[in-house]
Amino acid sequence: MKKIFFTLYILVSAMVLAQRPNPAPAQKNPIAITNATIHTATGTVLNNASLVFENGKITQINGSIPSNAEVINAQNKHVYPGFILVNNTLGLVEISATNATVDYREANDISPEVRSLISFNTDSHVIPVIRSNGVLLTQPVLKHGTLSCTSSIMQLDAWNWEDAVVATDNVLHLSWPEIFRIDDEKRNKEFQTRRTEKIKELTSLFQRAQQYDNQQIKDYKLNAIKPVFENRKLFVEVAGANETLEVIAWANKLNLKNVVLIGESNLVGVLDDIKKSNFPLIIKRVHSLPVNSSDSPRLPYEFAKLVQDKGILYGLDYSGDMEYQNSRNLPFLAGTTVAYGVEKEKALQSITINLAKMLGIDKNYGTLEVGKSATLFISQGDALDQLTNNVTEAFIDGRKINLDNQQKELYKTYQEKYRLNQ
Repeated sequence: MKKIFFTLYILVSAMVLAQRPNPAPAQKNPIAITNATIHTATGTVLNNASLVFENGKITQINGSIPSNAEVINAQNKHVYPGFILVNNTLGLVEISATNATVDYREANDISPEVRSLISFNTDSHVIPVIRSNGVLLTQPVLKHGTLSCTSSIMQLDAWNWEDAVVATDNVLHLSWPEIFRIDDEKRNKEFQTRRTEKIKELTSLFQRAQQYDNQQIKDYKLNAIKPVFENRKLFVEVAGANETLEVIAWANKLNLKNVVLIGESNLVGVLDDIKKSNFPLIIKRVHSLPVNSSDSPRLPYEFAKLVQDKGILYGLDYSGDMEYQNSRNLPFLAGTTVAYGVEKEKALQSITINLAKMLGIDKNYGTLEVGKSATLFISQGDALDQLTNNVTEAFIDGRKINLDNQQKELYKTYQEKYRLNQ
């Protein structure tokens, strides 16, 4: 009996420790941040400036402070728009080794009708850790399959997915079939045949969707694809340069205009083609070795500058191994690009307004401007620098969120145990 009670005690204690902070209530009074260095993400930095927001919207920058405003003195601190995390599994997985908590896989290879937002877990204990570094918006995406899902944009402080959603079902995700080459000629031919058939299947599906009329018989797959010919974005992940050229030709053939490419530094040889296509590019895996062993080890770090110099609209994601946990380091990817030639305010745009434009939410998010959402945070130092980023306050749609998280609680616990604060 004692063992049973002890086990229950441990489980309850673990559950209490893992509880994420309750979502913040709606903003009641105006809030004014004063004496701050404001990084607007428009390319302008305002020194010793003030910003006022009310009812979740920015109402003034360097204007008069309302008499009923709560004033936050941010002297020697920096204010930034909330960072945006795209193409990530945050909220779709809690413990990767436990299948019951993994929701980023689907059994079918072609499943555009699957909506990622209804699987988004606002109770995830990982989310408070991620937002402690200024990441306040995310795009949960399924990562298996060719045509994997339709995704939405979610804010990271909500009771449920209905409260979290910012933009509903606005992106369709396609992983373009990769070109495989191995020494076995017979298997090469088999791979190529299957790949050709898959591209034919995709082409037929998109052509049928373009002509689809659901007044008679509803087809959920075609119904999910059809909006990409109107206003829904199509994010296409490409493995290399040749696949990128295929996607550009394929999109032009189908007259697809809302395409966003996702790829790594091995696309360096087709940047002129990407520029000509006018498709934006999301850069994967800045902190990695080059895909091709013959490329310079510096290429992944320098790639953002090369893309910027071509005049391509680009942003950064945090995809790869354990991406949902490690995505708290998103701002430091942008910081790495600064070390390799990108201007700091341009790097800031790669995880704010540039991504907001690609997602179609730039009217409300991505920059600090009058009329936009007060989704922002205050840091004691440079938010793109791992050594100085220290977020002290954060707001989502004007609501001041709780920045406590499980890692901070563990830090406090063991600080007390070893009395490191004495």
